[in-house]
Amino acid sequence: MFSINQQAVQIVKEKILPFAEQLNCKVHHLKNGATVVDMGVEAPGGWMAGKLLVEATIGGMGHVDFGQFNLGDLHYPSIDVYIDHPVEATLSSQFSGWKMPGKDIPGHINPIGSGPARAIARNDIFSQSWHYQDINHETVFAAQTQEVPDESVAEMVAKGCNLPVENVYILATKTASLAGAIQVCSRTVEPSVWRLCRKGFDLSKIISGMGTCPIPPPVKDELIGMDRVNTALLYGVTVRYVVDCTDEEIEAVINIVPFSASKRYGERFIDIFEEGKRDFYVVDKDIHTVARFEMTNYATGRTFVGGVLREDMLRDCFYRE
Repeated sequence: MFSINQQAVQIVKEKILPFAEQLNCKVHHLKNGATVVDMGVEAPGGWMAGKLLVEATIGGMGHVDFGQFNLGDLHYPSIDVYIDHPVEATLSSQFSGWKMPGKDIPGHINPIGSGPARAIARNDIFSQSWHYQDINHETVFAAQTQEVPDESVAEMVAKGCNLPVENVYILATKTASLAGAIQVCSRTVEPSVWRLCRKGFDLSKIISGMGTCPIPPPVKDELIGMDRVNTALLYGVTVRYVVDCTDEEIEAVINIVPFSASKRYGERFIDIFEEGKRDFYVVDKDIHTVARFEMTNYATGRTFVGGVLREDMLRDCFYRE
């Protein structure tokens, strides 16, 4: 069985660490031996840092590229992710399921963790929902955070994975950075796989998945940045799956998995986020999906479509002052 951690570590060692300066990243060698790569917390980061961050967080299980998003009068760059093992790449790796220590400060946005380390630790319901278990002597952890991770974060990851702390690599970004925005906007297949799972679709019948998401204008403010990238997911994403099943199995879910089927559809993400006290572990779980699904049945050749893209919601969010 392949190891997503082995592949992610290879990306870090061969594509990120040797080129950190060119990528506008900064490498920190912590006192306990762990390695932290600042890809957009205090370091600027950028386009290529974001792309490599995505490649690492999906465990090297897919192809990541930039494209063009056009909807009405809106024209933005997009992040496009193509994955042939979408369940392992997302539920076992990319999903932000690792709860990190936060601060009990009103209005503070607590950090969240993701990446291949989750496939070793299997310490959340998302990684536990699929049978994949990774075994590797080194691991990669991704932190969506406003502070560069320190020794305590590395120790947390090492303990969760039962590994020496010097074998831990942490990639860190703020949401309000270009690399951070790219990383969040790449989470297209990720929430849609979980939505399919929650609605009863047999994940073993998924052959491949891809998703495209607009990358909104970057902004320094973390809350505004969080609003923009998540609005992009809820109202601007199309995911495309190839599955092998009966048409009836697709028809049973195609109209209930998009965000348009959610009771929160039509609401602004920022309002839902504030309602949940800016904590993704408190926020209404009905938002864990994307705007539009296309599912092609390999067995019959038919394609089914559910959901809708909302130019008005994207425009309101991206240009709100």
